[in-house]
Amino acid sequence: FCLSVAKTLAMMAQKLIAMSTCMRVPPNTRLVHLRLARPLCSLPDHLLTMREELNSDEAQLFDVREPEEADRGQLNDALLVPLSQLQEGLVPQHDKNKLTYLHCAAGVRVHYAAPILESMGFERVVPLQEGFGALAAAGFAMK
Repeated sequence: FCLSVAKTLAMMAQKLIAMSTCMRVPPNTRLVHLRLARPLCSLPDHLLTMREELNSDEAQLFDVREPEEADRGQLNDALLVPLSQLQEGLVPQHDKNKLTYLHCAAGVRVHYAAPILESMGFERVVPLQEGFGALAAAGFAMK
């Protein structure tokens, strides 16, 4: 949605620029610049916070989808930790003290993975409601 709005606004701006080069603007005309209070496609606060924490290395992001799913696309910041491996008792070799965000395809499997990770000693686990597609569409870079 945000991408289509941005494209539409860009097209409108190009048309206005083209029109303004053909029109004569009367002297002393005051031009008004429109500034939006917040960007049209800004991230929700919790995703902005997550992005900042990932960038500052305060947090880590686990992708709990299966390898076949991750082969079709994965976020740059995500570490693949499949739910099936967690259910088999394989403990991820990542920092248990870091804030750990979880994502899957649609925001369901993260709720199965979170208590498993907590039982393995991960102290702060946050399951995201947004799935892979939503995070990619929100602008999180992909591998």
